[in-house]
Amino acid sequence: MKQAKWIWHPGSLELYHSMLLHNRRTSARRYKEGNPSNRVGQARSVYYYPMWRVDGPVHNTMLKKTATIVKEETIELFSNTNDCAIIVDGVSYNKNTKIKLCPGTHTVALHGFCAESFPAFYVTGDVFASDRTYKVDIQGKRYGQSAGESELYTNINDKVEVFKFSYKNVKPVSIEQVNGGLLYDFGKEQFAKIVVKSTELDELTLYLGESREEALDTDYSHIVVNAELKKGSYTSLAVAFRYIFVKTQKELSISAKLEYLPIKNRGSFKSDNDFINKLWDTCAYTMLLNSREGFFDGIKRDRWIWSGDAYQSYIVNYYLGFDKDIVKRTVRALRGADPIEKHINTITDYTFFWLISLHDYYMYTGDKEFIEDIYTDVKDILSFIEGRLGDDGMFARREGDWVFMDWSTFDSDGPMCGEQILLAKAYEAVEICATINNDTALAEHARKRAEYIKAQVNKLYWNEQKGAFVDSYTSGRENVTRHANILAILFGYVSEERKQSIIKNVIYNKDITPITTPYFEFFELDAMCKIGDLKYMTDMLNSYWGGMLRLGATTIWEEFDPKKSGIEHYEMYGGKYEKSLCHAWGASPIYLLGRYGLGVRPTKPGYEEYEVAPNRLAIGNFEGKVPTPNGDIFVKISDTGCTVLSEIDGGVLLLNNKNYKIPKNKKLSVKFEN
Repeated sequence: MKQAKWIWHPGSLELYHSMLLHNRRTSARRYKEGNPSNRVGQARSVYYYPMWRVDGPVHNTMLKKTATIVKEETIELFSNTNDCAIIVDGVSYNKNTKIKLCPGTHTVALHGFCAESFPAFYVTGDVFASDRTYKVDIQGKRYGQSAGESELYTNINDKVEVFKFSYKNVKPVSIEQVNGGLLYDFGKEQFAKIVVKSTELDELTLYLGESREEALDTDYSHIVVNAELKKGSYTSLAVAFRYIFVKTQKELSISAKLEYLPIKNRGSFKSDNDFINKLWDTCAYTMLLNSREGFFDGIKRDRWIWSGDAYQSYIVNYYLGFDKDIVKRTVRALRGADPIEKHINTITDYTFFWLISLHDYYMYTGDKEFIEDIYTDVKDILSFIEGRLGDDGMFARREGDWVFMDWSTFDSDGPMCGEQILLAKAYEAVEICATINNDTALAEHARKRAEYIKAQVNKLYWNEQKGAFVDSYTSGRENVTRHANILAILFGYVSEERKQSIIKNVIYNKDITPITTPYFEFFELDAMCKIGDLKYMTDMLNSYWGGMLRLGATTIWEEFDPKKSGIEHYEMYGGKYEKSLCHAWGASPIYLLGRYGLGVRPTKPGYEEYEVAPNRLAIGNFEGKVPTPNGDIFVKISDTGCTVLSEIDGGVLLLNNKNYKIPKNKKLSVKFEN
């Protein structure tokens, strides 16, 4: 009997769990009505509404499959709803009915309705066992698309309404008497269910903090209010914290159950440099905590899925866990449902990144099926984008658009340069998706649009006097920031002469405002490594990420400004402790060390062909593994040379200005010639 999977209308599982997670956020402070910047009152957990429309799943579903069998087969339908039926060759049956199929051609249809969540089906059998070979049978844009499925839901006893997390018991590493109460330190950041046991208390309030200062500052700390100890115990929902403070010295036990997805870290990196090892491990732990229903931005404040944040998590994932399922869940959750009324997360650049991420996904995984499944959404999003462009076909801000780019000050008076660059890159991604789907007309349209926008960027935004791209060519301010210039280098949209000018006049120019978020450091360091300045990257790892670790960070922060001190490091968005101290966009060193240290990257989709071009970083000897769809690639750099051991074919080692074919499952060792 073939392994069946739970199936549903494509996107329904993702939208259902996205709907729940985006409505779980709470705020630690109350706000004066009409003035959200004015935080007042006693600290408490208050529902915080999402900033965009949150869509739900499809409640009625029809899926169908026609196939020919050569031997007798018995099938049976299981479902999460009683309002369902299985129709075999036009005859309807209830679920939990064994149906015998004789050799020949049969058509099996699955119909269901579920008001509370979404209908899901599990069919036991062989040829007709439920999987993505069932197609949508409801007329509409998605007619004929493959059913939704997930590697998380392959057991007949799985409940699709319950997201499948794993749990690990965690205990505090110390308990301190302070401020008339007890402070529990769990040693590092947690996203966990808090378990309290006490024989003396009926209820208590837990004050939570990612930092010691936050937990003890009870007017501002995130809290669990009036935890009722029924029969002497209480278990909370999963929350973010490192420290827990209680205003009592009575005897009680506090522990936690870490909630996580058991994504195995297939990628690895070890070096002679203890700091680099600690940084890699810290980034990996940051990714673990933020890899959930989808890729979260951070585990304390938002706990939402943001497209720009997720874009970077995808890239890191390809060098760490290589979990395709979480990427696909995140992409579908971000897409939402029809009609498209605003940009993803209301942010223009985040819509562009949604498209760009599909090109990266295909390049790393070679998964054409998903690009085919999502293609209707690609066309819908492109249509939405093009409906909001200016008369000249360039990006123009419309009412309701949030142009983010980064937490920095830009000249946003007029169409911004960085947005045009991202739009051009998004068109390039559309061209790839269209080509995979044999849509030659759209592929050619996207190619021409990308070329046009790149030409316009170089024509309109380049300032010879500044030797760089300016934010806006219409304002007259000639303001230069790093962001557009970095993206132009990273995507290869400038000539060699202009690239060198940007490096001199922007990248190495200390008068240009530095980047203070790990988010855009990802792009800056990626660009600098691409042009061969690996020292710039390792220096930044030591100074920027190292600055956080030296201040005691156990996960990577949302933002870091070395000029700040004390609890100033925890301030953001006008709040005393609003900064997330566990933010996924800070995990990019995993990618940087794998891509440029070990030097591994695919040159054809799915690593059908790939290269290993290692760099001798100033961190001593090092080694590591990079995961691929069909095996791992091990690279070791010593004082004398490089060793590669790969589980896949198609690789080339680039070393000593020579190419060496990498054999499958056999060590290749090459000495350095200088």
